[in-house]
Amino acid sequence: MLYGIFVFLIGICVGSFLNVLVFRTHDERSFMRGRSKCIKCEVPIAWYDLVPVLSFILLRRRCRKCKSAISWQYPLIELATGLLFLGLFLRPDFSIEFFIRDAIFTIFLIVLFVYDLKYQLLLDRFTIPAMIVALLFNLFLSVPVWSMLVGALVLGGFFLGQYWISKGKWIGDGDIRMGVLMGLMLGLQDGLVALFLAYILGAVVGVVLIMSKKAKMHTQIPFGTFLALTTFISLLWGSEIISWYLGLFL
Repeated sequence: MLYGIFVFLIGICVGSFLNVLVFRTHDERSFMRGRSKCIKCEVPIAWYDLVPVLSFILLRRRCRKCKSAISWQYPLIELATGLLFLGLFLRPDFSIEFFIRDAIFTIFLIVLFVYDLKYQLLLDRFTIPAMIVALLFNLFLSVPVWSMLVGALVLGGFFLGQYWISKGKWIGDGDIRMGVLMGLMLGLQDGLVALFLAYILGAVVGVVLIMSKKAKMHTQIPFGTFLALTTFISLLWGSEIISWYLGLFL
């Protein structure tokens, strides 16, 4: 129980850092230098107002100085990261090596999820390092090389084909690198599961947005967000989803 609480607290602290990373990357500022400031009044934030989740609650979602609203993104990403870390820790087949790998994968996926959701971009500065990390970790853990490489080729090639056919109208080139990353993280089998789920989830969300008149048929949606989410789902339950699906026909 105590270990689980510790993992959760580490997760929300990591989530706090990821918020800074996303905002400062978009503003083209170094995330390693300079104190955090209010985005409205630009007054440096005191250390006691930077406690993940708790400070947001105590400040009642307002800057201490100018009283401007603080984005809900901060506590939501912090809590989500903590809960995802806890979920990885509580897996029945827990092992420290795979926990470390999956926690690092999760960090990259959260950044890709949030950045694409906010700015509709999958930046190479995130996807390419994630590819290298995924390849090295999976090699160290003896994940079949053929599965990773074929998965990267198939998923990346799938998006590359769409990009060529549509001349970049259907998807961005960032999705191509995202496909390669999915293959390296998950391998071929679980990568295809993640791809399949992303299209289902994207279609459902698209229909809901259209029916609620919040989007039109030609409205672009941040598909990388769905890919990041379903990659995490497949990372945890890819084999179980395949078994469940095949069981429907046996």
